[in-house]
Amino acid sequence: MRHVILPCLLAAIGLCGTAFAADPAPATLPAVKAVPDIDFAKHPPLGAPAISPNGKYIAVSVHKTEGNDGYQLAILQLPDLKFVSRLDMTDKYLPIDITWVDDKRLVMGTGEETGFSEQPRATGDIIAVDIDGTHKRVLFSDNDRVRSSTTAMTNMLKIPRGFGAISGLPSTPNGHFYLTVNPQEHKTLIFDIDADSGNVKQIGEIPGDGCDFIVHDGLARYATCGDNNLKEHTYYRADANSDWQELPRSVLGEHFSPTAMSPDGKQLYSTGNPDGGPNQFAISNLDGTGRKVLASNPRVSIADVSWTPYPHTPFAAMADEGRPVVTYLEDNKYAVALKSLNQQFADHYVSFYDMSRDGSQIIVHAVSDRDPGTFALFDTKTNNLRPLYQSLPWIKADQLGERKPFWFKASSGTELGGYITLPPHRAPKNLPTVFIAHGGPMGPQDHWEIGDTWEAMESQWLATRGYAVVQVNYRGSGGRGKNFQDSGKLQMGTGMMQDMLDGLKWAEDQGYVDKSRVCVYGASYGGYTAYFQPVYAPQGTWKCSVAIAGVSDIRVQAHRSDTRRSKSGRQFLREAWGMDDPKYVEANSAIDHVDKFNVPVLIIHGEDDPRVPIQNAREMRDALEKAGKPVEYMTRPKEGHGFFKEQNNVDRYQITEAFLLKYLGPGAPVVAN
Repeated sequence: MRHVILPCLLAAIGLCGTAFAADPAPATLPAVKAVPDIDFAKHPPLGAPAISPNGKYIAVSVHKTEGNDGYQLAILQLPDLKFVSRLDMTDKYLPIDITWVDDKRLVMGTGEETGFSEQPRATGDIIAVDIDGTHKRVLFSDNDRVRSSTTAMTNMLKIPRGFGAISGLPSTPNGHFYLTVNPQEHKTLIFDIDADSGNVKQIGEIPGDGCDFIVHDGLARYATCGDNNLKEHTYYRADANSDWQELPRSVLGEHFSPTAMSPDGKQLYSTGNPDGGPNQFAISNLDGTGRKVLASNPRVSIADVSWTPYPHTPFAAMADEGRPVVTYLEDNKYAVALKSLNQQFADHYVSFYDMSRDGSQIIVHAVSDRDPGTFALFDTKTNNLRPLYQSLPWIKADQLGERKPFWFKASSGTELGGYITLPPHRAPKNLPTVFIAHGGPMGPQDHWEIGDTWEAMESQWLATRGYAVVQVNYRGSGGRGKNFQDSGKLQMGTGMMQDMLDGLKWAEDQGYVDKSRVCVYGASYGGYTAYFQPVYAPQGTWKCSVAIAGVSDIRVQAHRSDTRRSKSGRQFLREAWGMDDPKYVEANSAIDHVDKFNVPVLIIHGEDDPRVPIQNAREMRDALEKAGKPVEYMTRPKEGHGFFKEQNNVDRYQITEAFLLKYLGPGAPVVAN
């Protein structure tokens, strides 16, 4: 499918003579060559594209592999992707938040490489450059060396020191962008910046850390802030001369997040749910009253909204109900085109990723459970769709397994969702199985698309080795509203563990799983799960455990993790990890229950991990060895929260596969169709 999706999309809009039909599977499959480890370890050669306002160019992050490994910002001409210019990035940094301010100039942030396919860690530096690669200027930085460099704009000295982020554009491209800054003081500011001259104009300021603004007609009108107790607050002001007023909780309810003002400035679009259930997409009066729901789903939150070009009105909303489900809000040409694509190709989720200012050129993005992402260019004037590139062109859909969403009622009485990834070309029954728990624990979630999370791609690596993979969006996961997420508080070693076991039992009851051959596996909180399930679960549930960057001792998190550096981070450690309750910490730290740990474990950890310090791995290894428990151990220097370097991940795959072969046995054999 990966090589034919773009012709398929052409067929969907009537530009091909025949619709796509999948190639028939061969009658027998005597042997299937496993996808090489390096194919799962390699980084995408190109990032997501940002289209210029006139629709003639895209800007994209390029991962270099020739010479010194590193990144560039590249400008490519449409539709043939002819090279225009490139800008080399400093070692270990890559361009993020690439934003066109007009047809000739761009701004971008800089990000630092991280593991687990997470978003790069933003540095807070903002750089501007012309389309031809000239006139590079640093518009904002908190770094003394950068601020004093010859390429820094002196106007940045008018902005307080702090962390900067690109936070939007004027409705009409004019060479300006909005910059949000969090200084050391307890406040958030937003500025209108001229990307050419560097001229600065403050357009909003509010007490509170990490606030998000909604700008309308060049003025910050809404601000959403979280306090140190992880409670959210929404503020509104009528004009530049008015004070900020907090919108009352009696009106907003449990969750309310402003999205945009209507073009006439008289109404407000928002996501949220007054009752704390799955987030809805709604329109209301400016003060939040008179709320009318435009899109909702009883199971899950509205995850994304599609907007027309200026004057920006919503035409579709997506809910991630196992697989993406789209609600169409309008019957305009954008909705008609998007609906046609998604109806024609039910095996993909197709979205409009970006578009030119007049909407004539649209970047189309298609993903699936076996396609990490394909980009194409759609011309609304000619109805022509042209392929651009694939995120991971070496990944072939027919070599990967199906990811089947499922829903089940947990022993708590709550309906939960999950996924089972079936090994390709194997009989879908009585399979050796790996259970992967996603990180978090509160907020993240598993998705159907493999390009969205580390866990999804990891499940495909395991599936190509003949193992089924079960995943569950346990209590506390994101995507189902505030109440569901809050239900995970102080449940990390109890309720969450039980939800996972209930999901595994569902898969066993369906006949997918060989109950005698199941391993638990995960990274970050998933690594905590890999340490704690062998303590929590009944004897015999698991045959082995793979703990990657896992928390074994909550005390280490409380005293050494970078999470504790902020007040909100410390509050998260209290609410999710029970940091201030010694009895909870002891009851829920696997290192305190090594005597119950009953399976062989493979420990994998980066030696420079700031989020989950390496002490978790070292101390757990030592405790297990002292207790005579089987343990294998792998670390790598200069790796943080997860491995980023390709060779280190290849090594990790090889060590993990050998461990699974030793303790779980070989993957399921290939069978004839």
